[in-house]
Amino acid sequence: MPCGKAGPQLPKAIRFTYCDLGLGMVQPDQLRVWVVAARRGDQSAASKLLAVYHPILKARAAARMDRAAQGRYEPEDVLQQVYLQVVRQLDRFDGPDADAFLNWVFAILDNKLIDAWRAAHCQVRDVNRERPAVSGGDADSCWNLLEHLYAESGTPSRVVRRDEALEALRHCVSDLAESHRRVIQLRFLQGLSVEEVAQRLETSKMAVVARTRRALEALRKAMDRLGEFTRGG
Repeated sequence: MPCGKAGPQLPKAIRFTYCDLGLGMVQPDQLRVWVVAARRGDQSAASKLLAVYHPILKARAAARMDRAAQGRYEPEDVLQQVYLQVVRQLDRFDGPDADAFLNWVFAILDNKLIDAWRAAHCQVRDVNRERPAVSGGDADSCWNLLEHLYAESGTPSRVVRRDEALEALRHCVSDLAESHRRVIQLRFLQGLSVEEVAQRLETSKMAVVARTRRALEALRKAMDRLGEFTRGG
């Protein structure tokens, strides 16, 4: 991991920056120090342990999410909820070592994955009902999304070949991963606020912002593959 990369998504008060923080770079003695501190309620120590174990936790989440859950959530969405619960319930951890801490977090993660599975399968019909609106979309809202898409690229430009661009946009949105398609639909085509999208998707506002950024990037790449619809302004 490059130096300066943000750690797991935790409350601002305990977020930190780490450099090459992982199991291969942390000595066992340091892990023990953090575990002891975490057992005393030190949230900073707990966040460092979570950063160390983040790759393991992310791999576990990805491997245990079925297609329906993956369509609605990304592993990072679930892990954010896990990390928040770890911080809020740190006083419940009384394990003797780093393995005990990891197993405790595993248990929290597995429960969150069960919640994600239930939510995804309970709302499959709702998801299917929303999909036609995404593939069509109001012309004005699609146009606003298109302008936002290229404004976010950081290169001043203006959209040309409007009709072709809108048709390409609808096609690309329909082909996005379900989790990306839903956030694009709710945020841009239906015009919901970040808070409203978070409530609809039963996740945090921070997760919505992160997912929106990834969705826009995926959509921009898909549009670029189809053709050139902008020129310098």
